[in-house]
Amino acid sequence: MADVNYIFLLSLAIIVIGYIVKKLKIITEENGKIVAKIIFNITLPAVILKITSRIEFKVSLILLPLVNIFFGILMAIVGLILFRKYQREKKGLILMTLIGFNVAHFSFPLIEGIWGEEGLAIIALVDAGNAFTIFVVCYIVGSIFSQNNNDENSSIDFKDIGRKLLKSAPLLGYILALFINLSGIGEIMPIFFWDLLDIIARANTALSLLLLGIYLNFKFEKTEWATILKVLCTRYSLGLVVGLLLFFLLPSNQFDLLLRIILTISLVFPIGLAVIPFAVEFEYDHKLVSMIANLTIIISFILVWILILFLDG
Repeated sequence: MADVNYIFLLSLAIIVIGYIVKKLKIITEENGKIVAKIIFNITLPAVILKITSRIEFKVSLILLPLVNIFFGILMAIVGLILFRKYQREKKGLILMTLIGFNVAHFSFPLIEGIWGEEGLAIIALVDAGNAFTIFVVCYIVGSIFSQNNNDENSSIDFKDIGRKLLKSAPLLGYILALFINLSGIGEIMPIFFWDLLDIIARANTALSLLLLGIYLNFKFEKTEWATILKVLCTRYSLGLVVGLLLFFLLPSNQFDLLLRIILTISLVFPIGLAVIPFAVEFEYDHKLVSMIANLTIIISFILVWILILFLDG
């Protein structure tokens, strides 16, 4: 295991570089969308293929995607109860910001830096559950409360959701990786294939951290602070409670320390970046969603740093 403080300082330095090049107008947030597409469609699937196709599956690992899925559903239920009196569109926006996490862009670089491929193998399975949470649960919730769907009896277009899922390069990467892993054909694949994956995957860490810096924004509308604080308090309080309960209650003889640490910190990750284009599609206040997403990047970075030092100490 690498020095946690050193890895976080390195990561912070790269995020700051991304923020500085944006402020100097060398790269804009519009350019950041191109970087995001490169990560989402090329470097991230390479990481997933490289790691997941070689994972030695254990029964305990099944818990990782399941916890993320059930936690997303729990957050949706809690949000519906806490914010039931809110206007329809505001309620939809809040629910979308409560469901799902930015696992790949935020955590993959940190996890790889601290625990290497062993940590990546665990967080990759967390992200597999998160893919379902974001692209299915979050998307359905956003669709239901959208002003485009004012008719309470309107049906959800599951075909459209299915098409979006089938176009998701990371999800396709997971399917292909599982096929390679379970079929055993990885053993007969040429070394060129694995070397190519390795080179592309290496670019993911730097690009992901730079992207966080590019998207970082400190301009917040004061009028929305009440909503923002309620979202943040709900999201992080529930994430910390459930995460710490899992850490201390899961039997250590079946779930090792590293798995329990990563499972715990995964419940305080930032909002998934996919929520922003969803907000645009459903005509929510995407600037407010971006504001909340920016704040969660900062808060999660600090919280994850503290949790790792505390839980691994």
